[in-house]
Amino acid sequence: MSTSPTRLPFSSGQMARLILAGVVFWFVGALICRWVGTIGAFDGANRALLYAALVPGTFPVILLVRRIAGLAADQVALGSAVVTAAAIACDGVALAMIPQLYGAGIEQTAASGAVILWGGAVAIAIGCWLNRVPAPR
Repeated sequence: MSTSPTRLPFSSGQMARLILAGVVFWFVGALICRWVGTIGAFDGANRALLYAALVPGTFPVILLVRRIAGLAADQVALGSAVVTAAAIACDGVALAMIPQLYGAGIEQTAASGAVILWGGAVAIAIGCWLNRVPAPR
């Protein structure tokens, strides 16, 4: 692995695992959005509860990604960004090409895309939080 500051600090295997994780977590997220939309999770105050639940729900995902990709403590923020980039790229393509994946109707599709974008932001924020330098003792 190169230590050059102009290169990403990941091996080819780590990059592949990060990108694959992003695709898998996006797809699972899209299917979850399809399901929760049918039970009213995007309606009224339920939407705020769904967004709030994504914060603690994303934490174990980032820990799992760290383990799957074999990331060091100082690679978690950047790894989270790579996973999120893969996920939102898939989301952008799917929203344009196969919106029915997210469920019936434009409202459900838009709400699902928004939740996935929020989840991506949460993933990056958690990755940055986990990557922070410990406070001196």
